Amino acid sequence: MTSILPETITTPDHFSIEQDRPVLSVLDNLCCYKVTGEDATDFLQGQFSNDIKQVDADHAQLTAYCTPKGRMLATFFIGKHTDGYLLVTSSDIADEVMKRLQMFVMRSKVSITKLETNVVLGLSSDKQAMVLDHLDLAKPDNDYQSTNNNDLVCIKIPGIDPRYLLIGNSELLEKVQLINNEQMYFYTHEYWQWLDIHAGVPMITASTQEAFVPQMANMELIDGVSFSKGCYPGQEVVARLHYLGNANRRMFRIKSEAKHALKPGDDIYSPKSNQAIGKFLSAIKVGNNKYDGLAVLRIEASKETHLITSLENGDEIKILNLPYEVPTELKEKNK
Repeated sequence: MTSILPETITTPDHFSIEQDRPVLSVLDNLCCYKVTGEDATDFLQGQFSNDIKQVDADHAQLTAYCTPKGRMLATFFIGKHTDGYLLVTSSDIADEVMKRLQMFVMRSKVSITKLETNVVLGLSSDKQAMVLDHLDLAKPDNDYQSTNNNDLVCIKIPGIDPRYLLIGNSELLEKVQLINNEQMYFYTHEYWQWLDIHAGVPMITASTQEAFVPQMANMELIDGVSFSKGCYPGQEVVARLHYLGNANRRMFRIKSEAKHALKPGDDIYSPKSNQAIGKFLSAIKVGNNKYDGLAVLRIEASKETHLITSLENGDEIKILNLPYEVPTELKEKNK
């Protein structure tokens, strides 16, 4: 990542979707693995929550990797390029998670390789597709649509405004650096994470591993779960919640003016109870003591007007809208 001039990478002075030039976020918080081999499709199909057979050169997807109890170990963006699948996930859990996946390869003809030299960038505010044109990439029109050339893959990611995940080797950095710096911004990964917050797209990290089943993070609402595919770890739990309609926690967008740093994995409280009623999935500092984030809350607690970051200091949390509808009514269990 240091191949991009360090002095050009900044955190935005203020976090805003309205940028006056294209933004490239340097996603050094993510890394990329490649899965190849004649059994790769069937192997991944038996491990992840989404239907891997729908992934091809033109279609990517969001998916979850779960424990047998249905708790998410990781979330992935998956695309296909040349001879294999590209898996992008959080760097702080990637090696551990892929080592776990490797355990289940056994006699399958599957190879899992970390792409040490690959780069992951997030492109946003490219309204005229200037950057995509420069990289010789066609603009994907729909969420999870993918385009590519010999060196690069571009995946359209859900967002309020169009944004794209760019995956490539050192060629990507070389081509990006040929663009006049005065024509674009280079931002740190916090800006992209902030865009994820506004889009309601979760990314599991070390602090939130095994904390949520997919529905708690709204994964099925953003096409991260298939209910028509075969078995995978945790599938029975995920399917039961879907068909009984009984997920009692959901993910919401929040903001807070907190006197102390808010972090993924921190608990959230109601003044009415000494027990935690939710947990931060992500949190980004966007100003002096100001935070935006995604939080998984008990559905009944999400209807309260007063939530706090801790019982000690009582910093208030406000719930904001997501760009998709979140179910807030529990259905009765089928008898």
